[in-house]
Parts: sequence; C-alpha cells; structure tokens
Amino acid sequence: MTGKGGQAPRDRESGPRTARAHLTHVDLMRVVAFLAVVLVHASGTTYPFPGAAPSFGQLMLHSMRMVFFFVSTFVLFYAWYDRPLHPGRFIRRRLRLIGIPYLAWSVAYWSLGDRWRIAHDPGAAVHDLRDVVVWGGAWYHLYFLLVSLQVAVLFPLFRLLVRRTRGRHGRLLAGAAVLQAASLAVVFAPDPLGWGPAEFYREHGFAFFPTYAFFLVAGALAAVHFDAFHRWVGAHTRLCAGVVVAALAVTYAAFRGNMADGMSPVAASNALQPVSLLWGAAVVWGLYALCARWAAHGAPGRAAVAGGVDIAFGIYLVHPMVLRLLEMSGYTAWLPLPPLPATLVLWGIVAGLSGAAAYLIGRSPASLLVGRERRPTAKPAGHRVRGHATAAL
Repeated sequence: MTGKGGQAPRDRESGPRTARAHLTHVDLMRVVAFLAVVLVHASGTTYPFPGAAPSFGQLMLHSMRMVFFFVSTFVLFYAWYDRPLHPGRFIRRRLRLIGIPYLAWSVAYWSLGDRWRIAHDPGAAVHDLRDVVVWGGAWYHLYFLLVSLQVAVLFPLFRLLVRRTRGRHGRLLAGAAVLQAASLAVVFAPDPLGWGPAEFYREHGFAFFPTYAFFLVAGALAAVHFDAFHRWVGAHTRLCAGVVVAALAVTYAAFRGNMADGMSPVAASNALQPVSLLWGAAVVWGLYALCARWAAHGAPGRAAVAGGVDIAFGIYLVHPMVLRLLEMSGYTAWLPLPPLPATLVLWGIVAGLSGAAAYLIGRSPASLLVGRERRPTAKPAGHRVRGHATAAL
C-alpha cells in the first residue's frame, strides 16, 4: 500500500507507525463501491420485473456491500490499531457521526414510505417508526448504518481480540468465514425455520454484524498486516484474475441452481446467500488490486476521487430518496429509452443530484446529517482518511 513518495507503510504488527500515509487507492475503492450501489438501485427501477440477465447483474453488484464492510474496518484499524484509544470518547464520537444520520434518515424515509399511515393512522405509523429504527428497515440501505453502529460500539473489544490473537490471525479469519457462512445460510433459507432464534436471525440477520463477519475481520487484518498484504496482492495479479473469473462462474452456477429449484430471478439474486461470501471475497481482492495498480501509476484523477470521498457517504444516504422522488414524479416511467441505457442515464442523474445534495448538506449547519463535523475550511489533503469523510467507515 503506497503512501506519499511511493513508500509502503510498515506492517502494523512490527511496531507503531510514526507517520500515516494517505491511502489513495482505498479512497477509490470507496467511491467505486458507493457508485455501484447507486447503479444497482437505479437498475431496480428500470428493470422492475427483471429476468435472469438483469437479476444476475444485480447479484454481481450486490458484492459492493462486502466491499463496504472490508473498507470500514480497514480504515478503522489503519487509524487506531496502534494509537492510544479512550473507548468511551471513541464510541461517543462514532455514535454521533453515525447515529445522528441513522436516526434522522430513518425518520425521513419513514415519512416518505409510510405517509398514508401517518395521515390516516398515526398510532400505527409510530409503531412502524419504532420497528424500522430498531431493525434498520426504514429503507433498504440503512442496514449499513445499523451494522456500522455495532462495529463502532464493539471496536475496542474487536481491537483487543485482534491484539490477543496475534500470531493466530489465520485462525481468526477462518473462524469469521465459518460464522458468516452459517449466518448467510440462515438468512437465505427459503422457508421459515422451526427454531425461534434461527427464525429471528433469518428475518433480521441482514442488520447484524455476524452476517458480514469475514469481511469485517478481513479488513481489520489487512490493515494490521497491510504492508505484507499489499505486496502479496501486487505479486499475484494473475492469480487474482483467475480467482475472480472462477468465483464468477461458481456464482452464476449457484444463481441458475436457485432458479432451477423454483426461485424467481429476483429471489435468486438475493445479496445475502452463501455464495456471496466467495463472490464478495473475489470482488474485494480484485477491486483492491485494480485500485492499487491505479495508485501505483500515479493515481490519475486523484483530485476527483478525493472530492468523491468527501461526499460518498452523503450520496449513499440521499440517493434512494432522490430515486424515489423521481419515480413519484413520473420521470422514470417517462424515460423514452430501453432499460439498459435508461439505467445508465438514471444512474448519472441520481448520482449527480445526490452528490449535489450531499455537498450542500455537508457544508451547512446540518452537516452531521451526512456524518460530517464542521471544521475550519483549510485542511491538508492527507487528513481525508482520518477525517469526517470516513465517519461511517
């Protein structure tokens, strides 16, 4: 992982760092992941009843949620693994930067989605609000904030676990893979499960950290050992390409198998199924390798990427509302284009409008709504990884 001047930072296990290099390629990973999420949600509008091909495309893009969680813990451990940590102060700040946006946007999306009940049955609407806040269900993307809150609260213990298992991190990662695979099997179960706790997790597991355990632990360990990790990724690009192709083939076979078992294309493209562990890992590896290669070749367009990082979390929060308002206005139904070009046009419009909204909110007194703390204007670019742009990560 290259830093300023092309020097690779040290392995965190070898001792504390004296300087924090700016992770330009991780910035690009984050921007790509957020834009891909906007794309998959736009395609859900232009392909309301998708066949096999669009559904498989959505399954491929759903892997970006695994990128989110990998980058989340990568950045946290990069910044905090070998620094003094006051747990109470750390958790309070993370709760403010993530919890306030979570509550505010949950209310906003509840108001948008439950407006009939709000007008005609306020008591039932308030009950709905309680449920969506507890379970991250106000809109389809807010689970990420709920899981991020869990990571924030557990981070001091998580960091202690990683430190105490030094020398056994391979076993820790394998255990996390088993935990996530089991969680995904429960969440993806097509029929109700007889056992109460299992059925509970089947319904709500999308909003709990064990469902993403492998990627949370992988991000942490990649940051702790990131000099060795970065060198290894750079030395195995052909292997990476082969793994991505093989994982894609296995994922497609699983998708077709689910359809052969009677699932609709939409159900077969569920983001949380056992094969998403394999496909997500391949995508994380491949995306990291591509972004690292971009950085090694001078990071062309790095200013645009830095600007994208500043508004990426805001785009994530805002874009479903922009998309829904465009639907309600009739614009998406009016688009006089076939589904594929309509998807690309809608993607650009939604990303652009959401980016503008995120930029304006982030520079207003309400900046906490997009996870940003108001600061003096001039800050060196190297502060980005540790600053407000990573509030939710």
